[in-house]
Amino acid sequence: MKQKQNAIERRLGSTQAGSGTERAESGDPEFDALVSELTQLIADGGLPEGFDLQEAAKDAALVELMQQYGAAAGIRIYIAERRAEEAEEAAMQRLSTQLRSRNAVPKSTRSGGAGGGGTNYRSMDGEAFRALLQQMKKTARDGGKTRL
Repeated sequence: MKQKQNAIERRLGSTQAGSGTERAESGDPEFDALVSELTQLIADGGLPEGFDLQEAAKDAALVELMQQYGAAAGIRIYIAERRAEEAEEAAMQRLSTQLRSRNAVPKSTRSGGAGGGGTNYRSMDGEAFRALLQQMKKTARDGGKTRL
């Protein structure tokens, strides 16, 4: 596959340099036909606007698509797949930004008003916690039940 990519890149370089009459035979008639079709597509100006074929030819996925579907269809499929990937990345980025902004919004510490706030044992300092523990032990010795 790497050979074919390099052959396409060399052929593109020679075509864009103005010597489109050169033939780079690879020994594979199917691949040679693809390169010829691609050369003709470039000569006819059939490439989509803004499409950098030399850069895209470095991607093995493009070469594979062109071999499966032909040069013109393979390029259109390749562009559609890249646009879909970019749209997916943009959607993930927007979602990530939205989640970060939602997490930054302060949350109410009050519930629906049905119950009062209980003791917050996590934020209790050590001395207050030890006093609470002593009280619980005393209640247990006296036979009482402690509810937290």
